[in-house]
Amino acid sequence: MQQLVKNLSPETEKMLRRIQKGSKHYQVRQRAHCILLSDEGFTIEQLVKIFQVSRKTIYNWISAWLNNKLVGLYNQPGRGRKQTFTPDQKEQIKHWAKQTPKNLRQVQTQIKKQWGITVSIDTVKRVLKAMFMSWRRLKKRCCGEPDRIAYVQKQQQLKELRRLHDSGEIDLRYLDETGFCLLPYVPYAWQEKGKTVELKSCQSRAVKCFRNTQSR
Repeated sequence: MQQLVKNLSPETEKMLRRIQKGSKHYQVRQRAHCILLSDEGFTIEQLVKIFQVSRKTIYNWISAWLNNKLVGLYNQPGRGRKQTFTPDQKEQIKHWAKQTPKNLRQVQTQIKKQWGITVSIDTVKRVLKAMFMSWRRLKKRCCGEPDRIAYVQKQQQLKELRRLHDSGEIDLRYLDETGFCLLPYVPYAWQEKGKTVELKSCQSRAVKCFRNTQSR
């Protein structure tokens, strides 16, 4: 197999070597190196082994160089895989996932029903991750809310007790409580990063245990 690039001028060779060493794009450095090696007499088979790509890829690199010179080293607008979803569609997928955070099959079904697009669950997951969502455990919270005034008063009282303990006037200790009940487990679901979906949880009959701990 004969070489495809011949008789590079000294100026062109110098430019290609500078691109090979200094370009911030890996593919551009590869293509510049390929053109230089082809000019030195390397065959297609040899270039395939050196760059670990297909014969078609080598032909495309060299053809782009022969037709467009330096411009041919760079990817042209419009190349590459097109996006499956528009930005608005991605927002809608995020909305569907928030409605059924534990079941992406329903999101997959909505995508097929609304837009006629068939995608895998892995594709839906990639879209959600790109939309700053993650798969993690939900969080339980109390059904009711504490009285705000009483809550602030208790915080102030605790602060005063800590001050007395630090001054040596009292020996402050804490009690840790644990309980055993029949509340269901807390599942995982898709949630926005920085936000946690909370599940309302009511108290049930439980066996409670206390242990005395050192002051902290």
